[in-house]
Amino acid sequence: MDKILYVHNADFSKPCANRIQVLNMCKAFKKIGQNITLLSFNCDKEILKNLYGEDVDFNLISLKPIGNYYIRSLLLFLKFLRLKSDYNWIYTRDLIFAFLVSKFFKSKKVIYELHDASKDKIWHFLFKRTFKNLYCCVVISEGLKNDLTKLGFNSDRIKVLHDGVDLEKFDINISKEEARDVLELPRGKIIVTYTGSLQNWKGYKTFLKSYDHLENKENIAYLVVGGNEEQVSKLREEYKNKNIIFIPFVENSKIPLFLKASDILVIPNSSKYEISIKYTSPLKLFEYMASKRPIIASDLPSIREVVSENEVLFFKADNEEDLALKIEKLINDKDLQNKLVYNAYKKIKVYTWEERCKKISNYFNDWMKY
Repeated sequence: MDKILYVHNADFSKPCANRIQVLNMCKAFKKIGQNITLLSFNCDKEILKNLYGEDVDFNLISLKPIGNYYIRSLLLFLKFLRLKSDYNWIYTRDLIFAFLVSKFFKSKKVIYELHDASKDKIWHFLFKRTFKNLYCCVVISEGLKNDLTKLGFNSDRIKVLHDGVDLEKFDINISKEEARDVLELPRGKIIVTYTGSLQNWKGYKTFLKSYDHLENKENIAYLVVGGNEEQVSKLREEYKNKNIIFIPFVENSKIPLFLKASDILVIPNSSKYEISIKYTSPLKLFEYMASKRPIIASDLPSIREVVSENEVLFFKADNEEDLALKIEKLINDKDLQNKLVYNAYKKIKVYTWEERCKKISNYFNDWMKY
């Protein structure tokens, strides 16, 4: 089994979802017995421990970030030139790096993972010239694969792998009451929670606006976990309500506790953005499913690729009134809650990071280049 060099053009001193996904992938590769090395920026063990709560046992090559994204791609490639004899399998989310390695080292097996199809002409020019030299391309949604196929790219060389979850990490053995005590959240409220970044396409504003449409407001609290200090400060000023609780970004290792403290979890993605409609594979969806809490989600193709009405309660995207109705419906229907939780947890077992990495290892071993 060849060693894998996972190359990611990101600064791990600035946590966000894509860094968390990469760390989970590297941990899973290691867990299935794959020799894995992460090459990136500011990814030393101390940073990963302090900012992500992760004690990693895979190999790390940490560089200091200099310049913009394009300069950092070149830095990664220059570092690779010194390592090239040690690695035949390359996995990356950096298009420039993928282009350079697949162009000049055709004996290397390069797999590029794509999360969004850019409208930029330069990106399309570079991707077209990279794709023909790739071992294969991994995308995170059928919507993304379909759009690439329409552009003329060979669908046989595009593999769809949705994101995943660490089941042991998110299905922790703690009661809702105990989790609330630890987090100092109100015991006597029904807590409806959103976790994640505060980007417009994530639909968090729809979630917040839905509070005004609830009939039984005093018994319901909204919890938003995510966003930077400045964003959270502005939201606290805008929503001066004791029943709407804002908590700035916390390390991913603490998210399971917030999910266990909740009654209902919400994915309010907007239908106004292509990435939300067709391309995303939300990490929070898989984390929510693993936490054994009922889920309400926007009715979008990207979400339906993974779940159906058997696992989540859908609402009309960008419609705060419908979201409020669905929240109240779920609160009042314990049988529906139990059904959604049971089915979601049953389905999530095939969406672990380990299963995802096993498939990628098989691609490296078995994929026939077209």
